[in-house]
Amino acid sequence: MSYGPPPGPPPSQPPGGGYGPPPGGSGGYPSAAGGGEPPNNFLVPAILAMFCCWPLAIPAILAAAKVNAQWNLGDYAGAQEEAAKAKRFTLIGVIVGILAYVIIFILYFVMFAAAMSSVSTY
Repeated sequence: MSYGPPPGPPPSQPPGGGYGPPPGGSGGYPSAAGGGEPPNNFLVPAILAMFCCWPLAIPAILAAAKVNAQWNLGDYAGAQEEAAKAKRFTLIGVIVGILAYVIIFILYFVMFAAAMSSVSTY
């Protein structure tokens, strides 16, 4: 019983193996229409803003996380918009947090002064 002729040699692969270069160029970020590098995503300042005002730092982190994803999809305007949104939320969160800490410090000082002035000395 015969199953036919033996199989031939395996199909040839491209030189160097793999799939070859991607269709947009040699790799990395696309160079057409969007420029070379993605905008600054302000992820580290957004994470550090958690110590100042976490309700505003959370949207900053979420917007910063979307910047590179939208850039890689080719949505350059969307990446710029998310970067601006992350920067805006980060700055507002830091300013609100610093103001809150200053107000709390002043209130503690006023309460301490009021407590010291009400102490009776005989």
